[in-house]
Amino acid sequence: MEGVVTIRHYTHKTAKGLAAPWVSSRSPNPLRDNGLLVVVEGEHCGKYVRRVHHRYYEENGNKQVLILLAVVEKVNGAPDILTGERLELGSDSLCLASETNEEKKLNANLMNSLREIARKRR
Repeated sequence: MEGVVTIRHYTHKTAKGLAAPWVSSRSPNPLRDNGLLVVVEGEHCGKYVRRVHHRYYEENGNKQVLILLAVVEKVNGAPDILTGERLELGSDSLCLASETNEEKKLNANLMNSLREIARKRR
């Protein structure tokens, strides 16, 4: 607004401004969130990804989780395209991305075959 970037929240078709300290990104649940994600740090920052599966590993005696991800290319009005690139990242490196209900429907079955293969390998 007026040359300044602002954060807006829409409720009941009314836009309200939010102060930046009130807003934070939401990391995905590594075991459950299967929606669209975006990488927010590291060399892959800005890439859209979808969760395939997860795996556990030990670090300093603590059980940690890595999310196995497939990189996707967003396409307006069509299902996302799998690029073939795979990543393994922690949930701290990811943020939930917003999708419309129509986009969710278009991509509902996109990851099924990759998830089935990953489950069989475990």
